[in-house]
Amino acid sequence: MIQTKLFKINPDRPDERLIRMAADIIKKGGIISFPTETVYALGVDAYNKDAVKKIYKIKKRDPNNPLSIFIKSPKEVNEYVEKMRPVAEFLMKEFWAGPLTLIFKSNYEKLSHLMGGSNKLGLRVSSHNLVNTLLARCGVPLTATSANVSGRRSCSSASAVRYYFNNRIDLVLDGGRSNCPFPSSVVDLTAEDMLLLRQGAISLSQIRKVAPQIKVQRKF
Repeated sequence: MIQTKLFKINPDRPDERLIRMAADIIKKGGIISFPTETVYALGVDAYNKDAVKKIYKIKKRDPNNPLSIFIKSPKEVNEYVEKMRPVAEFLMKEFWAGPLTLIFKSNYEKLSHLMGGSNKLGLRVSSHNLVNTLLARCGVPLTATSANVSGRRSCSSASAVRYYFNNRIDLVLDGGRSNCPFPSSVVDLTAEDMLLLRQGAISLSQIRKVAPQIKVQRKF
């Protein structure tokens, strides 16, 4: 059984010792939780298949349901996706860095275990300093899945994360309560008609100002 550690951290000026600890856990295949500009996330090395399997297990998530990743910059998108649609560039320019996950077609074999048997990969560039500090220190993309059991409300505090995942994850970085109780909004760009899969921190009306042609999944 894992002994879950919890440490308070200042997201604006994170303690380098705690960042090193978190990065070491990631590199060894462990799971950490940390605050984002929305809710708390569960993070592992996105390239580590065994670590990703742990995420699916503790979240009780359908393995056919893909996981998204945090990347450091919009400049990295072309590394992971097959083709960039012009509307994607508009959305990235308007909402990145920020709480928007964009789903692209991808043939990036190293991350196929995240795609749930599909050719779809969700990417997010965060505006949160702690997320980007972790990405820089770890040197790999991190999973960008909310800290919750599938079907339940996402965790907005470190104490909620520990309540649900105590002894199942290695570390919780307590950066205080989330300012936003909603997860990221999710837009699927893989079909001819782009689709809002989840309305989260960014509203449909905000997205429609940039992409008026967007359609909405019947049920969020």
